[in-house]
Order: sequence, then structure tokens, then C-alpha cells
Amino acid sequence: PKYRCIGIAKFDKLEEAGEAICDVISSGAQPSMLELMDNIAITAVNNTLDMGLPDVEAILLFEADGMVKEAVDFEMERIKAIWEKHNGVGIEMSYDAKERARIYAGRKKLFASLSRYKEGYACTSLADDMAVPYSKMAETARKIHDVADKNNIIMTAYGHCGSGVMHTKILMDPTKKEQWEDARRAVEEIYDYVRSIGGTTSAEHGIALSKAPSWKKEKADQLDLMRAVKKAFDPNNILNPHKLMDAPDDWVTATKLRYPVEK
Repeated sequence: PKYRCIGIAKFDKLEEAGEAICDVISSGAQPSMLELMDNIAITAVNNTLDMGLPDVEAILLFEADGMVKEAVDFEMERIKAIWEKHNGVGIEMSYDAKERARIYAGRKKLFASLSRYKEGYACTSLADDMAVPYSKMAETARKIHDVADKNNIIMTAYGHCGSGVMHTKILMDPTKKEQWEDARRAVEEIYDYVRSIGGTTSAEHGIALSKAPSWKKEKADQLDLMRAVKKAFDPNNILNPHKLMDAPDDWVTATKLRYPVEK
């Protein structure tokens, strides 16, 4: 596109950001990007990149693009008005390439920054992604935090709001055996909740091992069919064996962990 404008809005309440997301989607607005970052994510990029982002519960990054500047202006102003309606503050918008890069820097470098959130904690790709209804984005983020607190770990919530994709990472001390049990419980609880609100176990990434038990719950009525199809095309079970419908239920002990764990 010839024109691209990016913006950022800050929200003191995660729920207000969630209501704003729903309002934008239902309004017919057409952002080319709509991203959520929670306070864990904000703190991580501030610690790592010294970005000076405000200590709020949520930040929304948004973008519109097109071949006609007036059309892009219209979309950005429409979205901005919705943010303000839901108490969004500190709204910035820019067409300038350097300013766009500055505004988006925190989201771009978030994954790496999460490992600097707390000394001794590692960022693990557990419960990595899920898809939920647009109306449940903020509620899901809040649930992720509640599950983390309950299970003695830290979890961040960030997502691609325009497609209902929520991402999370589990931050924990991987050298402690009990932390892996905490993580196991948290992953199961998160995906049980996701299914209860009409979501799905994976939005854009693979199932791997840690999501497999929850995925098998979701697809229980299709597993026999999938096994039959795989057997027809792979009778010797040499193509990616022991995954998806045949994945172990205990993913923590299924393979050797990449982290040294205290006995």
C-alpha cells in the first residue's frame, strides 16, 4: 500500500481495552493491524529496551493502510474515536517510517524481552497460542493472569485482536521440578477455559507436545478417523510419529527437557 499509518493507545483497565476491541471489530472498521499487549509484556520491553511505556494494564497497537490517504485517515480517526470512548489515553498516530518503527518496537521485540522480565526466570513457549471470540479477548487475558497466579508462575497475554488470536508465554524457574508441575496444570486450565468459551486450542502454531492433551480433548470425536487416515498413508508410522492424536498425555516426561532440573 502507498500509505501506512500506525498508532498506539493506552488503557488503565484491561477490560476497557477488550470492550474497545469489540467495538472496533463490530463497527466495520478495517485496521490492517490490531495488537494487544498486557502489563507483563509492557514491563518486559521496558526492562529490556528502556522504552518508557506507561505502567498501564493494556496497550493497543493499530494500523490502517491503503492507496488513498484520505481513506487511511478516515479509518485511523474512526478507530481513535472508539479508543477515546473506552477511556483510551496517550494516543499517538504517525505516517512517518521512523515513528512507525518506534511505536512498534516493543511489540516487535517482545518475545526476546520476556526472558528479561525477572531474574532466574525463563520464557517458555507453553500454552503458546489459542483462538477465542473477539468479545472474549480481554476476558481471556485476565483468565491467563488468574491461572498464572493460582499456579505460582507468570504468564503474559498478547495477541492479534483482528483475528481473535491470543498468545501467551509461561515465565518460570525451569530448574525447579515443581514449576513444571505448575506449568502442566496451568496449560490444562487455560485450554479448558478456551474450549468453554467457544475457542480452539491452536490459532496459528503447531500442536507439538504440550498442547496435545488439550487438543485431543477438543477433537475427541475425530481422533479415530485421523488415526485411520494416517495409517492408510503411513502404514509404518514413520512420518512424524507420536504427535497429534498419538501424542503422550504426559508431555513433561515425554522427552528430555532442555533445562537442567533439580532433583
